[in-house]
Formats: sequence, C-alpha cells, structure tokens
Amino acid sequence: MIKNKINNIYNLISLVIILVIILVVALIICGKKEEKSIIEVTSTINTEKLNNKSKEVSIDIVGEEEIAEARATLNLQEYENMPREVNGFKVIGKISIPKIEVEKYILEKTTTESLLVGVTKICGPEINKIGNFCIAGHNYGDTFGWISSLEIGDEIYITDTYDRSVKYQVYEIERVSPYDTSSLSQDTNSEKEITLVTCTLGALKRVIVKAIEVYD
Repeated sequence: MIKNKINNIYNLISLVIILVIILVVALIICGKKEEKSIIEVTSTINTEKLNNKSKEVSIDIVGEEEIAEARATLNLQEYENMPREVNGFKVIGKISIPKIEVEKYILEKTTTESLLVGVTKICGPEINKIGNFCIAGHNYGDTFGWISSLEIGDEIYITDTYDRSVKYQVYEIERVSPYDTSSLSQDTNSEKEITLVTCTLGALKRVIVKAIEVYD
C-alpha cells in the first residue's frame, strides 16, 4: 500500500515536471514568434518612414521650382511693353494673328464703346489660364474682319501684361446663330483655349474661331 502511494506521488511529480517543461518551451516559442512579429512591424514602419521621407524630399523639390518660377515672375515688370489703358479702357493683354496681320490690345470688358476701340474679353478665366478665354471684335479689317479666312492649324498668340506669350492653334471655325452661345462654354477638359467671335456682314451670323494651347 505504501509502495503504491510512493509510486503515485512519483508519477504526479513527474507529470508536473513534464508540464512545466512543456510550458517553458511553449513560452520560448511564443516569445520568438512575438519577437519576429515585432521585427516585421518595425521593418514596415521603417519602410513607411523612408517612403514618407522620400515624398517629403520630392515635395520640397517641387516647392523650390515653384518658388523659382514665382521669383522669375515677380522680376517681370507689368505693362513694361504695353499700355495700361486705351482710350480709358483697361488693357489686359494682346492678341497677335500673324496670318491676317492682326495685332490688337485686349480690353477688359465688352461694351458698345469698348468694341469701337478694339477687341474685348467676353468671358472666361484670366488671360492664358485654364478655361475658355473668349474675345469679341467687330468685323473691321484691322480687328476680326478676316478671321473667317483662318484655317485649321493657324497660330494665334496671346500675351499677358507681363509680356508672357502663349501660342494657340486653330482647331475649329464655324458660323452660328447670334443666339447660339455654346462656343462660350468653359468646359475645356482642363486645357487652355481661346474663342474669337465676330459678326458676318449684316450680323446675320456669328463667326467663331476656336484655338487651343500648343507647345513648341
């Protein structure tokens, strides 16, 4: 009987020792897995930091270019090469159409009086900005009288008051009803466009010339 009790105690102690060993081994394995997991997470964080750092550097570079461009713009003298006003109307730029030998200052607003002086802005963004910059002029020979003779591919130049020019290329010429204003739409798919508008003889139709910015 006593011998059986001793054997039972011995077996119990052995079982406890085995369980303790298993527990220790399990803790060691879990610890290594956790350590590995931490390393992976740390590696991911470091990579993200590096990516963020490279992005920041890229943003800084872009910022420097924009600052340089802004400084160059600030060094330009506005109205150095064109008048501020013509007959009391503010000048916002100049249009040049080499093919028909037209070069006119663009006046800020379209009124009966300003149209007698030159060509005028009807609507649209600031000059040479994204959108549809629309210009009106009478069908006189020295203004828009010959724009109907332009052809697809002809060039038009718009110069702002800082003497910065943008080249546009004619892509559409049409005659429309005086009540058709679709050509003045500002939906340009984020492009810079210009629209020239004048009347036909007798003002029965409108001549519309549309051009889009092109790059050398």
